[in-house]
Formats: sequence, structure tokens, C-alpha cells
Amino acid sequence: MSENPFNDAMDEAEGDADDSGDTESEFDLDRYYDALDAGPKEKTIGIAVNEEMHALYHELQDAEEVEVDVSQSIRDHIEKLAHRHEQVFERAMRKLEIEREY
Repeated sequence: MSENPFNDAMDEAEGDADDSGDTESEFDLDRYYDALDAGPKEKTIGIAVNEEMHALYHELQDAEEVEVDVSQSIRDHIEKLAHRHEQVFERAMRKLEIEREY
């Protein structure tokens, strides 16, 4: 059992849904996929890195010869993970919907 009862309840509900034999989800993931890269970026996530990676990150951000937005590359990778792991993404979006209701 995790430290978050909300996550436990969602996992249990997901398990019950899997047992029902309903293989098709009625949850509309497409609107959430579209929202991944839309709108203002107002939330942040923390990713622990070592000192070398931290220095490289800042150097990449500041280098004029590097044509890559490092932050956007990380966001793009997370979006690819959402498409690759649809069940995890769906669970996250369902939790988000519940949080928005309260």
C-alpha cells in the first residue's frame, strides 16, 4: 500500500474495470494528448541531476550554436512517453479530472 490513499483507490478502481472485460475505454484521451503541448506552461517538475549534467544543461541553454530548446526536448520526450504508455497516461488524466472536480 502506498502513502497516497487516492492513488490506491484509483488503482483498485482500474483493477475492477479490467476485470469487467471492457477492453475499450470510453475516456477521451485525444483531447488530453492535444493539451500536452498546448497552452501556457505554468507547472514545473523536478528532475534530479548530477553536477555535470546541470552544468551541461545550462551550457546548452546558453550556447548560440545549439539550435535545440532543451526544456522543449524534455517536454517532447514526456509526450512521446504518454503515447507509448497509454494506460499510465489515461490513469493520470482520470486522476486529473477527479482533482479538477474538487
